[in-house]
Amino acid sequence: MSYVFHGRLCGYICDDCPEPFANMKVRLYRVAKDRDAATRPKDSFAILSEREVEAKRSLLIGEFDTNAEGEFVATLEQYEGEAFEVDVYCGTVPGRKPTPKPPKPLQFSVAIVQPSWQSAERDISKASWSYCLSKRYWCLVRARFHAWVICGRVTICDSRSGVAPNVVVKAFDADWLQHDALGSATTGSDGKFRIDYLASDFRKDIFGLNIELFGGPDLYFTIETPSGTPLLTETPADGRKPGRENVDNCACVELCVKEVPPVTQAWFTRIGDFSIYTDIDYDGDGKTEHAVPFGFANQHAGPDYGFFGHMKLIGDCPTTHPVNGAPMRYRFLYEVQGSGTGLQPIESPHMNTVLVGNRPILWDVFGTGIFTLRPQPIYLTPGGPLTPAPIPPAGVGPIPPVVIGPDSNGWVQVPPDATNQGFSGPLVLFKSETVVPGGSAPGNGAGNAVTDQKNGTKIKLVFEAEPVTGGSATLTLTNDLPNLYINNWSDVNQLEITQQQLPGATLCSKLSDELGIEYTTDHELMLAWSLGISSSATIPPPVPVLPSGPTAADPRGDNGTVNVDISAWVPCAYVVTLSTVRKLTNGEQEDQGHSSQIVFCKG
Repeated sequence: MSYVFHGRLCGYICDDCPEPFANMKVRLYRVAKDRDAATRPKDSFAILSEREVEAKRSLLIGEFDTNAEGEFVATLEQYEGEAFEVDVYCGTVPGRKPTPKPPKPLQFSVAIVQPSWQSAERDISKASWSYCLSKRYWCLVRARFHAWVICGRVTICDSRSGVAPNVVVKAFDADWLQHDALGSATTGSDGKFRIDYLASDFRKDIFGLNIELFGGPDLYFTIETPSGTPLLTETPADGRKPGRENVDNCACVELCVKEVPPVTQAWFTRIGDFSIYTDIDYDGDGKTEHAVPFGFANQHAGPDYGFFGHMKLIGDCPTTHPVNGAPMRYRFLYEVQGSGTGLQPIESPHMNTVLVGNRPILWDVFGTGIFTLRPQPIYLTPGGPLTPAPIPPAGVGPIPPVVIGPDSNGWVQVPPDATNQGFSGPLVLFKSETVVPGGSAPGNGAGNAVTDQKNGTKIKLVFEAEPVTGGSATLTLTNDLPNLYINNWSDVNQLEITQQQLPGATLCSKLSDELGIEYTTDHELMLAWSLGISSSATIPPPVPVLPSGPTAADPRGDNGTVNVDISAWVPCAYVVTLSTVRKLTNGEQEDQGHSSQIVFCKG
């Protein structure tokens, strides 16, 4: 008999802010005899020491990975249908930003479960289980990783149902010597936001001293529109108020603004998190000027990054023209510099689906018969309907989205009933590889220099907004980004072991005295590359010093052969790794890099 167990795990940061146990390991154990009575989750939670984990090893039934939603599927063979204990092993927690010194992994027990097995097929029984760890326990786990988070929602003051989507919330810690910028976030269609930061982001003063050894930050906030119009400006004194002072690592806040002002201007302001005027070399090379959000704990990227992939082109466009009140439309155009083709519209082939706004609608979300005002999402989709869908009759359950699309010249009409009288946020999701192609950069084999080095190029982006009946010199509202550097080529990452290429050698051939590593790395915007050797065995001194970069002499990468004396190494399996990371961003996320690995055995 086989047993298939479907599980889903999460933890509460706030009562209305759960997060999935994403990309973790679930370990199922047979229940020890002295724990038979502890069948409720609250009796079973515990953070385990290494000794306690080792003591349970003989009881392990199986280990399974969770996906991004915290879901896992356990197929159990050596098992008879009895209760088992569910543990989670994690090397970090969701949202925690990486640090030079990674946190120490930990394992914690979640619950003892007796599945209700149901026969599904011949010789197969199935069961499912979903569980969310309480805030008390989950935030205790997060604290072990020094991971701090603010979960909140922005509403319209004096309105029970109104929320403020697409506004920028910035969090600060009120200190006596200096005020720390903790992070920023943009609210979703439900007005909710989340800001992740570390304990070190608020515990250091201007001299680097730890001034808050035990307490938490004293929170105060500012809120503004995507284009920078202030909506709420709290002061450090607000951080000294009850509920804001000395908060713990899971803070839950409710903020409100008097109203989100209607969209009255039409302009292109940002690519992802980067302002086209202050964060990008507008008149120069089209690369980034610095990390963003500048000065905040959760900043990302850095100076001299190029752009790649799918990019959110962000700005504002009202429903009606500010001069004559006519219904509005907008589009973006591009020009590949040096191509001689002139400006071309960004049309459906250059777009991907993106949430551009919402509109108010009465809806019975929970099926209670009570209809309340809710935001209906509006998506811009390539090939979607060219005219906005009418407001559907009030209904029950999930709210169906509105789907709009560009016309053959890239024009997008703003629905006349859009919230706040326009769109303010992502206006287009631009597939840059359709304009600046890339792909797998060619190399000449590990150890050899790259003869056909690939480079990116600059483009110009132009934004236009005008009445749907057509524009003119006085009615067409426009601004541009004259220089944006894009590189969609992959990095060259080639690795070989010389001995495995000799006549008669195979991947299973054991090495005895010498290891020859052939490597080639190359990219126009190389952030970092390195060679490494790892093993469960201890490498005796002297530990080989392997090359890395980039360097001033080889900013794109390097190539060559490294010979390592392994005659004194113990017989074992070893892994050679070549890692490369490009200095590229899409405005919100950077290139995560990739690795090549070769395993060899020392005889």
